[in-house]
Amino acid sequence: MRNFTKKMTIAAAAMVVAVGVAGAQTINAEVPFGFRAAGTVMPAGSYQVSATHPGGSNLIFKLTNGETNRSVMTLPSANHIQKSSEPRASLTFECSGTDCALVQVAPGSGQTYEISKTKMGKEGIHLAVIRAVFAR
Repeated sequence: MRNFTKKMTIAAAAMVVAVGVAGAQTINAEVPFGFRAAGTVMPAGSYQVSATHPGGSNLIFKLTNGETNRSVMTLPSANHIQKSSEPRASLTFECSGTDCALVQVAPGSGQTYEISKTKMGKEGIHLAVIRAVFAR
């Protein structure tokens, strides 16, 4: 009987994960500056950001530039629940001078995902938050 209960619990958890993945949406964002993501330099432009769970593994974000059709994939290092009554989709960048790196993705689901960043200079560090909209 314990084995049956254990299997049913695992099956229920798998269904919850599948529903979460099916509910994932693509967001669009206009990024007015070049930036780094996953060690790759990306130009300014229109971006589509989508989340995938390939083979049921960890979440991966794919950023695709609308003009060049060039993509980069990045793994989040942590996720958090947003403390907002109205979750909004956004991309957050950490910038030092003209060098910017993607540090957070908030897909509008109520969670934010931290992205591992490359080391940057220590002077003049500031954050740039780009609001995103759901793709149609």
